[in-house]
Amino acid sequence: MLLRCIVAKRLAPAAAIALILACDGAEADPVKSLLEIRRENVVIQEWDLSCGAAALTTLLHYQYNDPVSEKEVATALINRAEYIENPQLVQVREGFSLLDLKRYVDSRGYTGIGLGKMSLSDLERRAPILIPIHTRGYNHFVVFRGRLGNRVLLADPAWGNRTMTIEQFNRAWIDYPQIGQVGFVVDSHTENTHTPGTLKPRPSDFVTFN
Repeated sequence: MLLRCIVAKRLAPAAAIALILACDGAEADPVKSLLEIRRENVVIQEWDLSCGAAALTTLLHYQYNDPVSEKEVATALINRAEYIENPQLVQVREGFSLLDLKRYVDSRGYTGIGLGKMSLSDLERRAPILIPIHTRGYNHFVVFRGRLGNRVLLADPAWGNRTMTIEQFNRAWIDYPQIGQVGFVVDSHTENTHTPGTLKPRPSDFVTFN
């Protein structure tokens, strides 16, 4: 207020009034909390073993504008005969498999494509792409969003947006016998120019929260 008064004394009255109105009327961008930024464009998993369902929901919702929920995806995945007959199977497998995810997206008109022997550059070309990592003692599904310099950006359903150094990521990305490091792509079969593609990272998204 002191600065405004000093400026007003040095300007013609009309100009001073215009300046004051312009300053008072300016709209600031909405302020977001760190938690909101961390979770932006990421579906956070509601259950311990639903990372696959949440990661897939993140892809469908934010890349293809498909308003499906994690609960819908998880319900459809667990309603298969093998899980109904043996409910403990999901726990034994530590969640759903890539084959489960493929069956689900295929049933919705997409095509799920599992890719093996992938490299980091392959992920960059295919991003956003769902991948399995081993972190904190567990196998876990995340969405690889992109790379900037020596860091990669992941949409992690257990945390939100997180970055890793390339060295950390290469250690976490599971390397299976025979098929190597894998990824899972969802193909929509359409050239929809209105697809939001909000998973495509911006430089400002590479904020280290972890």
